[in-house]
Amino acid sequence: MAEAITVFYGAATRDDAQAVSVRRGALLRLSDGHYSFAEPPDLIRLATTAARLDFLREHLRSLCGLWAKSPLAFLDAYFAWIGATLAAAPVQAVLTEMGHGLFVSEDWSFAAPRPLPSALLPAGDATIRADFAFWTGTGFVAIELPGERRARRRSELMQLAAAGATVIELTPADLADTAVLGVKLPAEFAEFWRGAPLPRSPFGAHNLTIVAAR
Repeated sequence: MAEAITVFYGAATRDDAQAVSVRRGALLRLSDGHYSFAEPPDLIRLATTAARLDFLREHLRSLCGLWAKSPLAFLDAYFAWIGATLAAAPVQAVLTEMGHGLFVSEDWSFAAPRPLPSALLPAGDATIRADFAFWTGTGFVAIELPGERRARRRSELMQLAAAGATVIELTPADLADTAVLGVKLPAEFAEFWRGAPLPRSPFGAHNLTIVAAR
């Protein structure tokens, strides 16, 4: 059985954090649960993929804090990047073939890597907070967003890197242009649908069993 790792995210401490289980060899995607929504989503009202993506983005934004300018900007840029990636004509041709003409390219949106806000990542004997983290199946990608750079924070990022995480530092310019953001993200993200045999939704019953008021 693949080794499972529990990742805490969405708060400054484990006691207040949400958790998700990841495993080696499997990319954590937006379609993968569980999600601790404040209330069950109304799937009749959220009938389209676009509406469900917006709902999921807003859920992730709620874990960042109302005034967290850079994290909110990152989520907006990241979801825009997903849409721009799938809108490219060559990608649409590939996905039409993969889905045997049964799906539109937007249906593959939830195959994108899942960002974990305020993730608490293991680094040796320490736990270090990342503004966002992704799990690729082989390791963590830690996203460091624009903000005050303190000597201690620099040391923490070096510790994350030493523990095997890929650390990506972004600037305001990176968040303002989806093409630039795409270049900064890991190369394997560019074809995130690879390895996903069919489009899946994160709103299946198996992903909606945990509902936590925040």
